[in-house]
Amino acid sequence: MLKRKTELFKLLGFTVSVDMSWGIILFLVVWSLAKGAFPAYYPNLTMQVYWIMGIIGALGLFISIVIHEFSHSLVARKYGLNIKGITLFIFGGVAEMKDEPETPKVEFLMAIAGPVASLLLSLLFGILYQAALAIQLPVPVTGTLGYLSAINMILAIFNMIPAFPTDGGRVLRSVLWWVKGDIRWATRTASRISVIFAMFIIFTGFMHLIQGSLIGGIWWILIGSFLFSAANSSYQSLLIKQSFAGKKVEEYMNPEPVTVSSHITLQEFVEAYLYPYHHKMFPVTENGRISGLITLQALKSIPPEAWETTQVAQVTQASTEENTLSKKTPVQDAMMAMNESGISRMLVRQDHKIVGIITLKDLLEFFTLKVELEA
Repeated sequence: MLKRKTELFKLLGFTVSVDMSWGIILFLVVWSLAKGAFPAYYPNLTMQVYWIMGIIGALGLFISIVIHEFSHSLVARKYGLNIKGITLFIFGGVAEMKDEPETPKVEFLMAIAGPVASLLLSLLFGILYQAALAIQLPVPVTGTLGYLSAINMILAIFNMIPAFPTDGGRVLRSVLWWVKGDIRWATRTASRISVIFAMFIIFTGFMHLIQGSLIGGIWWILIGSFLFSAANSSYQSLLIKQSFAGKKVEEYMNPEPVTVSSHITLQEFVEAYLYPYHHKMFPVTENGRISGLITLQALKSIPPEAWETTQVAQVTQASTEENTLSKKTPVQDAMMAMNESGISRMLVRQDHKIVGIITLKDLLEFFTLKVELEA
């Protein structure tokens, strides 16, 4: 999730990006407002007016979600948490934290800030709606203000659902954490409650489908599935962070990885390395030193009939910031870099020299072993 994102702007030190999935929800919001909600509540307007109201309403929703996420981020910053940025995606928005809160109080204040912001926005738009009615502004103006007041109230209520990692789920975890003093137990308990809640939402979606409400049923199922997946992954994410806390890449890298000579042909590379070891990336050596890397993607860019006459050196990629890590990089940062770039095998450098390789597979195998031993 959140890999295919585009940066929109920077404000107050935070980068606001939009995931490609946001285009889906933006279209659905505009379409449902212009073709459904506004014509139902405010009949006898032209279709052009309905579409304008729909676009303005969707933009207002966009701004409201950004303000909601900024509230989380500003509180997090106040308490020293590192926020990478804010990303809007199909189910709303997320403030991307690199660290977990250190105390239940910080967790609670950061989590509650978003719903409070949405509630205040709802009250603000509600006041503007009443004022617009009092001075008899045109129906498109009052209708749009009424919608923004209602949608922000819905955002505030929905985000307080006790389904981790939503705001309500984080509030629940902060209370459990405060009661027992154990963040792992609190996260596991909140995640289990969230899974049950998500299954109930999915069941509700199927009931809507049975009753003939196709669109509503699909949305309930999608939301429930998202919460189910997020609840499980959030607990796993915490375990991973705790397992690798304070650890550096140098502790888990392979200082003697399988390397490929730059002078062999691609056909020799396939037969002697790719098939036996089935890795998607191999370090490439020249004169005994690692000079770069060769990937499955680069191999596929060359027609198979040319493999016998093409040397590995001709498709070797240089080490870059994207595919290389310092040996002093925290493991958590390394895993985040792998997740964002989609590169599961990365070179490790020390003083501009390649000294090894680290793989996501090795890190996850260590994590799985550690969890089994603790269990």
